[in-house]
Amino acid sequence: MSTQSKGRNKKYEAVEKALIAQRDELSARINSRLGDVYIDREPDDEAALASDSASKDMAVATLERERRTLEQIEAALARIKKGEYGICASCEEPIPDARLKALPWARVCVRCAERASRGNGLAAD
Repeated sequence: MSTQSKGRNKKYEAVEKALIAQRDELSARINSRLGDVYIDREPDDEAALASDSASKDMAVATLERERRTLEQIEAALARIKKGEYGICASCEEPIPDARLKALPWARVCVRCAERASRGNGLAAD
């Protein structure tokens, strides 16, 4: 590992600790919410069925959003270990600290994220 990578890893120690804490909390929350999706009982009437269905749909959407965030956190932790954290995956320029503070798992700089979202309709974090 180069001296630059070691220095970069040291610079992001606090970010790594925060991401690990966020990952652990998110994992626990996802696991506790799985019960919201898998309900064994049958609702007694149509209104209860509709309400139950809407609740399940919302729980599934929340779980999916949290699962994607968890994946992004895991990827950011891997980049920290490799010494690649804070470098734009697109242009390879440093990602500004303000962006990393706002979105610690960001893998591209604001300019590249905007370019990607305008170019093909996909939102790049």
